[in-house]
Amino acid sequence: MQWIKWNNCLRVAVFSVALVGFAPFGAGLAADTEDIATVSVEDVSARVGEKAIIVAKITPREGYKIAEAYRNRLTTLSAADDGVEFADKVVRGSMLDGSLVFKIRVTPKTLGAHAINGVLRLGFVSNLDGDYHLDIKSVPLIATVTGTE
Repeated sequence: MQWIKWNNCLRVAVFSVALVGFAPFGAGLAADTEDIATVSVEDVSARVGEKAIIVAKITPREGYKIAEAYRNRLTTLSAADDGVEFADKVVRGSMLDGSLVFKIRVTPKTLGAHAINGVLRLGFVSNLDGDYHLDIKSVPLIATVTGTE
């Protein structure tokens, strides 16, 4: 068990088993991802063989914060037709102006549009009647990488 401290007023026990599922700390407090944050993803175009960056941005809604101590990450990247190469198997998010930003480095291998997928694992902290709660969410990432001449 590992103890994480936020703002000298919150201590949350993080168990590796709890991080596998969707279970938040505190029964009945889970909210849908749409209620917690907005997710925006920028599709990209690049010449075949040239590197490009897809930017995914998670912005928490009122009453929620990104749990910066949690290992927010993007995993399970794949392209439906194997037309895209990924520079990294796991992409860590970084905080920018209160939002969590993921920069996914890709290289189109063939011409045309290629659908890509991934899984964002995110931690959020909310304050409900003075009690702080950690909620872990998995969100699908869907984007398009277009290879041009």
